[in-house]
Amino acid sequence: AYEPDVKNPKHPKLVQEPDYIQFDDVSFSYPSSTEENLKKVSFTLKQGETLGVVGKTGSGKTTLVRQLLRQYPLGDGDIAVSDVTLDKMTNENVLGWIGYVPQEHILFSKTARENILFGNREATEEELEKAIEIAAFKKDLEFLPEGLETLVGEKGVSLSGGQKQRISIARAVIQNPEILILDDSLSAVDARTEAAIIENIRTERSGKTTIITTHRLSAVQHADWILVMDEGAVIEEGTHDQLIQKGGWYAEQFERQQGESESADSGVKI
Repeated sequence: AYEPDVKNPKHPKLVQEPDYIQFDDVSFSYPSSTEENLKKVSFTLKQGETLGVVGKTGSGKTTLVRQLLRQYPLGDGDIAVSDVTLDKMTNENVLGWIGYVPQEHILFSKTARENILFGNREATEEELEKAIEIAAFKKDLEFLPEGLETLVGEKGVSLSGGQKQRISIARAVIQNPEILILDDSLSAVDARTEAAIIENIRTERSGKTTIITTHRLSAVQHADWILVMDEGAVIEEGTHDQLIQKGGWYAEQFERQQGESESADSGVKI
């Protein structure tokens, strides 16, 4: 029989609500890796706050998120939710709070409606409308031959990368999860749509926790706390304003990206 990599504890503790998430000196190596993929990462994220995690490709952003998703056995250090470490909780308890939008978007060969409702089959029409609105997918529906009833996925209408991302976001937010994780899941949408989605998430998810990993720093400048990662370690952290004042990697990158988006807006090719 198939043995899961991450087994549930024999005597689990049930946590009713994720009041906060705490990483305390967390280090981790993938089974095939010869070096540490996370190195002594520490932060506390309170319920209702937004955490931004930035850094270049391979810096450890997704690895950090995977610890919470229980995709691998835990490494060193402690990860706790509301005072209980993850190894004392069932996977179902943890994953029951999380709406996850991965980098790789999975679309089923079903209608756009069914793809979104996969996140919550009990959702009302009103909740479906709201999820579509939050994900800024409403305008796309006008271009789909049969709107929500259009077949998408392998056998259906081919969608752009941005449209796939927006369906995935709608699927996650329709669960109204306590913790929403966007793992580089705005990379294919333009800057204006990204700003709209981020603003929608902020207003509609007040009091709930959000984690955003991204290359595009504009997606996290509103965050309560930002971690800058490099080779598995946190090299800078703070609010957007604090990081700009530090004048390090984040500040340089932000300035460069702002310049690029302004040139793009004015029609200048980079």
